Amino acid sequence: MALTKAVVADKVEVVTTQDEEGNDVTSVQVRTTTKVLEDGAVISQSYHRHVIQSGGDWSSEPSNVQAICNAVFS
Repeated sequence: MALTKAVVADKVEVVTTQDEEGNDVTSVQVRTTTKVLEDGAVISQSYHRHVIQSGGDWSSEPSNVQAICNAVFS
């Protein structure tokens, strides 16, 4: 019986809304899935969401999220 844990940013969404003055505000929403596996089968799973906004620090994010943030905010 081997237990392993996998944490993956499995959903990344780019969302544009408007602020109070009518200016477009773009953010990147990230869903992270944490899975606990026993011999390759998922026995537990949970989700966490967070938002990255322009000017935020995304340097600690996974490479796929960094690439999207670089494209959106550059």
